[in-house]
Amino acid sequence: MAEMDRLDILPDALLSIIVSSLPFKEAVRTSILSKRWVKIWQATKNIELQESFFVRPEESDQRIRDARRRVFIDFATNFIRDYEEPTIRKFALSFSNPRGDGGGGGFVDEIEACIRFAVSRDVETLELDFSDATWSELVNDGENHAEMFDLPPIVYGHENLRSLKLFSCRFRAAEFAKLRSLKHLCLGWNQVGIGEIRDLLRKCEMLESLRLKKCWNIAHLEIGGNDHLRLRSLAIENCNFLHDWISIEAPNLTYFRYFGSVGSFRMEVNRCFEEADLGFHIEEDHDSSELANLLYVLLDSLYPAKVLSVCSSLLQVIPKGDEPIRMQAPLNVQHLTLRTNVHPNEFYGITFLLNSSPHLKILTLVLGQATIFHEYEPPFPMDIASFWATNMVIIKCLSSSLETVEAKCFTGKHHEIYFLAYLLHYGRLLKNLSITVDSDDINNFQLYFGRAQLLKSIKPASGDIQIHIC
Repeated sequence: MAEMDRLDILPDALLSIIVSSLPFKEAVRTSILSKRWVKIWQATKNIELQESFFVRPEESDQRIRDARRRVFIDFATNFIRDYEEPTIRKFALSFSNPRGDGGGGGFVDEIEACIRFAVSRDVETLELDFSDATWSELVNDGENHAEMFDLPPIVYGHENLRSLKLFSCRFRAAEFAKLRSLKHLCLGWNQVGIGEIRDLLRKCEMLESLRLKKCWNIAHLEIGGNDHLRLRSLAIENCNFLHDWISIEAPNLTYFRYFGSVGSFRMEVNRCFEEADLGFHIEEDHDSSELANLLYVLLDSLYPAKVLSVCSSLLQVIPKGDEPIRMQAPLNVQHLTLRTNVHPNEFYGITFLLNSSPHLKILTLVLGQATIFHEYEPPFPMDIASFWATNMVIIKCLSSSLETVEAKCFTGKHHEIYFLAYLLHYGRLLKNLSITVDSDDINNFQLYFGRAQLLKSIKPASGDIQIHIC
């Protein structure tokens, strides 16, 4: 109550700033505090109208879903009608299939009214999501969904727009010329041609970040040949390419995220490049040697990165190429994240990346996130039971740079313990070992916690290490 009294002495303008920093759903909840707060939350500068606030994804009764969709539209319509502030920073609208099924239930006019409202308030960040929550996010799932809505013409003329997100919303790239202030663009569940991507990059000269998610009908991806390109961040997530060929020439790029099929990558980045996040969908019957060499070329082209995150598939494939031990030229990685099970199939891949990262300072293990290949054959003979105990390969970073190891979602499987014990035994400069026990499995939390405690009984190579378990 004392805290509420202190808030009550603040002017409405300051409280409005505080509320605008909250997620929209939390801002709405402040209305229960008093009548004064009802007016304050309605002045928030960050508006998020999401169908999921009203319609549960698991609801199967179509009549109930239709009724709740109607309630949501009424709420959105009433909110924008009563909104009195002259400007807003962010307007996010999420509503699946606005056109309905053709037999009624469409809300095109209401959705267009919401978008006109946002533009009339000089919105800086506009997010429109008309995708369906049931759509798969996996690559090569055979699902290429047609866009559910057309971007209204009024948006193309909004010169002050800085950030735009369009999910399942058809757009005309040629009309983006007036969006001179646009810095961030995110496209998802859209049919996008290579010509449209070129148009977007050419017309939006201020663009700094581009994200493509589940886009389809892209022949290939080619970015470059533009002396004015400012692109700093590029994310490609589970897009369906007609040809898996990606060519990126972006001198200002600092961040690259790619999730999808393995293809032929041509990456040209400068020393300003900082971070790469890589995840690959690889079929069980893949050609390991060919894919390994493609991944090797990609890693080699991203050598300036100080932060690198990779998936289990890369760990299982990368040591099967022409260079099975390490990269010929060392990576510049200082923080390496492995999404892994520490499964025997991954042992040589883990060793490969550690060998290739002589400057590594932080190693993060995100455990339990792996697709294991059943037909895996190691590049060299291996004794699974004693691999880490008898591994005599001298990994430079363990003795010269590695200071922190983080293990997340720890369950205490044998291979998890053996690998962490190996790092403790050889990590001469280790200062911190942080273990976060898997909290999703509440019934076994104490068991996992007890297994983590076993690592405290191992004599470490470093005399200055602290082990934290939570």
